[in-house]
Order: sequence, then C-alpha cells, then structure tokens
Amino acid sequence: MDSMWSKVDLSAVGVGRQSGGALINALQAGEGLLMFLRWQAIYAMLTAAAGESGVALDAVDRRVVDVFASVSREVAIALRIAASTADRQAHLAVEAFERLPQVARLMRDGVISVAAFGEVMLQTTGVEDADMIAAVDATTAADLREFGGVSRKDASDVARRAVAELDPDGLRARREARGKGVTVSTDVDGADVLIATTVQDAAVIDASIDAVADSVCADDTRTRGIRRHDAAVALLTRSEFGCSCGNPECTATASAGVVADRFASVVVHVVADASTLSGESEKAGWLDGFGVLDAHHVREIAARTDAVIRPLDIAGLADRAARAGDPYRPTTACDTAVRAVFGTCSEPGCARPAWRCDLDHVCEFDHDRPAAGGATCVCNLNPKCRFHNRRGQIHIDDRERRHVPDHHPRRRRRTPALRQLRRRQRVPTRGEGRRLPRRRRTQPYPRAGDLVRRHRPRTAVHVLARRGSANRRGASCTDRTGWSRRCDTTV
Repeated sequence: MDSMWSKVDLSAVGVGRQSGGALINALQAGEGLLMFLRWQAIYAMLTAAAGESGVALDAVDRRVVDVFASVSREVAIALRIAASTADRQAHLAVEAFERLPQVARLMRDGVISVAAFGEVMLQTTGVEDADMIAAVDATTAADLREFGGVSRKDASDVARRAVAELDPDGLRARREARGKGVTVSTDVDGADVLIATTVQDAAVIDASIDAVADSVCADDTRTRGIRRHDAAVALLTRSEFGCSCGNPECTATASAGVVADRFASVVVHVVADASTLSGESEKAGWLDGFGVLDAHHVREIAARTDAVIRPLDIAGLADRAARAGDPYRPTTACDTAVRAVFGTCSEPGCARPAWRCDLDHVCEFDHDRPAAGGATCVCNLNPKCRFHNRRGQIHIDDRERRHVPDHHPRRRRRTPALRQLRRRQRVPTRGEGRRLPRRRRTQPYPRAGDLVRRHRPRTAVHVLARRGSANRRGASCTDRTGWSRRCDTTV
C-alpha cells in the first residue's frame, strides 16, 4: 500500500521546481519541521502520562517504570528503534519545549538543522537554573539567526559562548570537576592510553606531535595516523623518531636537536578581548583548535609562564594591511586578525582551525595590476584549509557554477562582524587539466610559529585592542570584473 506521504504536494516548498543544493536546503528545512512535530507529539504524550500519574516531568520519579520509561517504550514501538534511542527522543522533546523553545523554533523554521539543535542541547546540558537557561536560549537563538547557514560546529560554538558569558561560574565549576589523569587500558589485541588534561595542554600536545611527525621526508611509507603514534611514543619514551623511507642517505631523523627546533614553531593561539584579560568583563575568548573559552579560563592561560601576550589593534589595519614590499601578502597583524575573526576554515561546514589554514583572497588578487582589485585587507581575506583552497584553483564545472540562493551559507561569513563576499570563480583555459595539482610542503603564508622562535612550545594570547575611531574605512576593493565595494573594518 502506498504511503500517504507519496501523495503530498511539495511544490509549494520548491520540490519539483528546484534542484541541486537549493533542493537539498529546502528538504533539510522540511526535516526540521517534521522533527519538531515529532517532538511536539512526544512532549504531549509525556505531559499526558505525567498528568495521569500525578508526577511533574521535572520531579524525581523513583518508580521502576516512570513516565519517561513508559513513553519511551511507546515511542520505540512506533519508530521501531532501540529503547535508548527512544529515551533520547523523549529528552530532546523536553529540551525543545521546556528549556530551549526559541532554538527549537529555529529548527522548525529551517534556520538550523536537527543535528545543530542537538549540539546546542549538548552545550547547555549543565545549565540548571531556569532563568539562566532561558537567557541562554534567547541569546543563542538571536545569534544563530544572524548566520546565513549554521553548521553543527557553528551551533556548538554559539551556544558555548552564550553559556560562557552568562554562566561563567557554572562552566568553570564543571571544567574543574572534570579533573586530570592518565589511564592505560588493555584488551586482547592491544592497549589504549587516555590522557585527561586541559584543552590548552591538549592543544600543545597535539601540535607537538604534529611537529615531530612531519619531520619525515616525502617518501615515508606510513600513514599520518601511524606517524603521529610513533612520534608520540618517541616523545614519551625519549627515543629517536626516524623516517621509514628505507633510503640510507635520508637525513630526516628527529634527533634531540631537531625536536627542539620543531618545538620552537609550536604555538597555541588564544584570542581574547583586552577587557577580559583585565577582569573588566566576562567576554568569552577563543582557543584555536578547540573553540570558546570562558573569561576565567582565558585569564588562567594568560598567566602561564610560557604565554606571550600580543596586543592586536584591528582599527590600525585600515592604514596598512599588506606588506610594504609585497602587496599580495598581508602583514602579521592582518594575518592574525583574519584568523581571529573566522576561527576556522571559511568554507561552510569545515571545522579546520584557522591557524592551520591558508589565507585566500575573496576577490582575486590582480598580480599584473595590484591596484586594480583584489586588495589585501581584512575584509578581502578569509582562511581556507588546504583542500578547499586547492578546490578553488582547479576546474569548476557547470554543476558547481549553479546559482546559490540568498539563504545559502556561502552568502555570508562565519561571523557577523564582517560581511561575506562571493569569490570570483576562475574558469580554466582550453586543455587545462582537471586533476588536483601536486604541491610541495610549503605554506603560501607564514604560520604564526615562524614569527617568533623559542626552544619550547608557547601559548600566544592575541588581545583585541581598541583605539581611535569606532569605524575605520579604507579604499574601495575592485575585482577584475569591475565590481567594487567599500572596505570596512569595524571594531
């Protein structure tokens, strides 16, 4: 027998008239509406069962089969799912209609996805006060509404920032309660080593392992995961990490001196407001590779003996954002500011940390006539991971050059501070290959670790300083098509 859904006319929402990404975007919005209606039905079942039992949903029910257990069993039968999955659906229903109603309505309206709502719920689980969760819900919904497209990482960061600024004491208490430790577990075939530590120390460990693992030559036969394992073991046991290429003349061996030099380039970046470091405000900070930090956590990191604090004057970038001898490359301050603004790769859905990305011109830089367009400034640069940066340089076929709707996430930047500009897509000439070009192990822009060298890993805290006018305006930017705009830098 045919389902009744096969007879529903979906042309009103674009199904049948749209294709490609626009159709997928419309269908995802429909998924959010259907899930909202499902949770609404489950929540009605919970309230009805609670009314019959005389027990409130937020009360402690010590019966063997409580309200949630009875409703979850009925949900499991209806959806043909496991009891644990049905129990999660029941808790999501309560979150959507009691704790996070405004964020849930964004899911209903297609602004965020079902998975994004789950990330928001995860970040707000520890907030117990009713007034506090209401404020977090309102703040998170207002911030998410400013995005052109919300990925799971975006939703998680926005919710965590709201919690960090509205409930910093609670977030700090939960962070300290997590504790530290090292656990070694074994099974029949091997063993696992788990290190529970702070996010800043984990970032230093991760970058240190990468620094040693990348010291091999291009002919090394191991995968990156195996190289990282061997590098971690070598660091912990103080043994030598060598290349597995098999070439007797290969000099790619991580001796003690090489490891010390590699560690000199390890930098963990934290971005914070000057008022946060001084204790005047509780504005959240940002740790590259992790995400949002509460204000107290930022001050703890800044107090470390290996922390290097560098004031970053964003307003001053309107005077000079490109290097004097090379207008294609940004200054160190401009490079840091762009990475700090985005936090991750600017491609929608990509969570690659900004300091592990390349910087890309939104409007293509004109090497023949630098003054003609594609200026090197904060508003015309964005970070892209190596994959997405290469993808923009190879052939873009007709399917990828389709129209992007206004609500598509590629229309806006990841942060509302600066406006996103569509990058002009280059069409290859006749006979140009479609294969991904092979690149050497070089970076088009210097990593922050190359700027200052010391003989141990460091934590760089970039402080957003403010001076002068609240809004500094620079020259207009023009690409090769003649399209121009104003270059605005807002502090």
